Amino acid sequence: MKQELPLFPLNTVLYPQGELPLRVFELRYRRLLDECGKTQPFGVVRIRYGQEVGEPAFPYDVGCAAYVVQQVALEDGSLAALAVGDRRFKILSINIEEDGLARAQIEWLKPEPIVAIPDDLSEIAEAFTECGDRLSDAGSLAWRLAEALPLSLDEQQQLLEEENPRQRLQLVKKLTLKYPIDFI
Repeated sequence: MKQELPLFPLNTVLYPQGELPLRVFELRYRRLLDECGKTQPFGVVRIRYGQEVGEPAFPYDVGCAAYVVQQVALEDGSLAALAVGDRRFKILSINIEEDGLARAQIEWLKPEPIVAIPDDLSEIAEAFTECGDRLSDAGSLAWRLAEALPLSLDEQQQLLEEENPRQRLQLVKKLTLKYPIDFI
């Protein structure tokens, strides 16, 4: 199903159920947060070309919808907000409004199948659960591991775009070989 979604291009990757603290001072993004409130999603997309501030940036095709869960006005006139990732989408087309806010026609990526967490990663999954994360499957575990590791933005984007949760988890395990981390 196609839908229109306002976009918030950033030099970061947001995953489903991931948290994203925001500091918003540009009028176009304040307008985005005002329009969406806590009930309408907006799209968080990694910037392919351009900057976070100023002229509109050109994003990657796959992003993650987000909802604002907390927002507060700061003394300097900016807003501090906390957004939480929801589901992934693919951009079909983009329209840039007069003030530079981008709105995209998107299609939602298919819901992922539930895949059991492999036995060799059950202890890691339990550690995340003890910290308050709700991990029900291998796909969720892959997202949380990807957030915890010092991955490059390209590696993070690759994981966001991977549609098979089992393959995503295997890719995260492979990427961890690059880093001296003992828990995997």
